[in-house]
Amino acid sequence: MPLIFPQLPASAQKNRLDLAQWLTHKKHPLTARVLANRLWEQMFGKGLVETLEDFGSQGIAPTHPELLDWLAWRLMHDYQWSMKSLLREIALSATYRQSSKTTPEALERDPDNYLYARISRVRLSAEQIRDQALRVSGLLSEKMYGTGVMPFQPDGVWQSPWNGASWRQSKGEDQYRRAIYTYWKRSSPYPSALTFDGVAREVCVARRIRTSTPLQALVLLNDFVYVEAARYMALEIREKDREQTIEQQISQLYERAVGQPISTPKLESLKKLYATALQTYRKDPVATTEITGCNPSQDTPETAALVLVANAVFNLDEFIVKG
Repeated sequence: MPLIFPQLPASAQKNRLDLAQWLTHKKHPLTARVLANRLWEQMFGKGLVETLEDFGSQGIAPTHPELLDWLAWRLMHDYQWSMKSLLREIALSATYRQSSKTTPEALERDPDNYLYARISRVRLSAEQIRDQALRVSGLLSEKMYGTGVMPFQPDGVWQSPWNGASWRQSKGEDQYRRAIYTYWKRSSPYPSALTFDGVAREVCVARRIRTSTPLQALVLLNDFVYVEAARYMALEIREKDREQTIEQQISQLYERAVGQPISTPKLESLKKLYATALQTYRKDPVATTEITGCNPSQDTPETAALVLVANAVFNLDEFIVKG
């Protein structure tokens, strides 16, 4: 399936030599091509040149060289290096707005989706997953700019033996700011980010290689930020309308997190999880208090069970994967 994008600029269509002349002009296009390729990789999970870190003879050749040239041209000349403008163009393209659904025949023909006959399913980055959990829960701070912040971390995780510095947890909304503001010390990154393929910054890394490990599931189930986000979202849904049935609460919770209505099989699975958790918390007041946040007005087995369901939703494939 061909890419559905505009053609090369009119000046380049008149004569292919025009493009060749542009490519050898004083304003060398390598910078624009590298940047356009990185933006494409952010949207599709894989660059037109797969080796983001190597555009030379040792790297992989572009799958769609003319498209890459066109994107670079647009970035330099039409958008005057505005990354937002180019990202908007890619996001509104028919190629990006495709479904990820496919057929056995298409998978056999193009298993790696080099032809872009569908949208690739890509796991979100470490920063995106954290920000998304905070966003859907309602905790994410809209505060912009400023110095780095220090969200919650257990004592002893962050150590600085050479200068005696310590991790001082930020207060108020600062601890819920976007992940880009999280204080990141070289050789001692934020632990959950490292689990989701963040880097320690001890060496320069041009491309993160996405992985899928059991540790990632453990982070989503146990890390403080995801437990707190699940707690906040569950409490808000219960406080909004206490007359709702548990089916309505779970459905609302799922749709808020994932952005689409819940299917019947998933609703039944989450109802079973809720019922099991409810029985457990009715027998264990201490565990109930811990998961609901030690607030006497919220320490009910029903609330604790819904928090657990919300936490499970954060671990679903459709929550952490785009496409």
